Amino acid sequence: MYIIIVGCGRLGSTLAKELSIGGHDISVIDHDGEKLSVLGSGFNGSRFKGVEYDNDRLLKAGIKQADYILAVTSDDNLNITVSLIAKKIYNVPRIIARVGDPSRKYIYDMLDIETICPTQLGVEILKRKISEKNVEVLAIIGKDTEIIELTVKKHKPCTVKSIEEKYNCILSGLMVENRFTFPPKDALVPYGAKIICTILKKDRAKLITSLAKETVL
Repeated sequence: MYIIIVGCGRLGSTLAKELSIGGHDISVIDHDGEKLSVLGSGFNGSRFKGVEYDNDRLLKAGIKQADYILAVTSDDNLNITVSLIAKKIYNVPRIIARVGDPSRKYIYDMLDIETICPTQLGVEILKRKISEKNVEVLAIIGKDTEIIELTVKKHKPCTVKSIEEKYNCILSGLMVENRFTFPPKDALVPYGAKIICTILKKDRAKLITSLAKETVL
């Protein structure tokens, strides 16, 4: 993939290095030369110093052949401007912008710009860590589905099949006493086991309440 990253702060520079190591062709634009230098001598991509939304700069960075534009500066106005140029003028196939101020996300939505909001993501993760003991979200798939790791606190063992049927989920991993397996349907899930589970968000609360809440015998 050919990817242009606009903004070389902590998020942009980390993205650039990791995507480059992953084999993608990366160009990075930032007006601050010191930020670009953070990429180091081992960075295999291209770096461009200048105004991030400048047309000539974007052309030099290869916007005509870009598969992705990632606008990840800390400035919402800048991210919106770059995203609109990429979308309206150059028809870049996919554009993702960082939302700095969560209260301004509605602007991106009105302009139909795909976004991530690190602040809101951090808030959601911390809220869950406080309110949902024994549960870790491993991945979010689309708007409706998650992969979670859950420590079972139910004393009466149940089978993988019964859990899947009752909570409309798929158990893809079972860890008992630090031994990981891909569990068969008839495997028992004992107290203290960890399960890796793909589940719809609408069903997760029921699963967590039933299996992850500590019960008193």
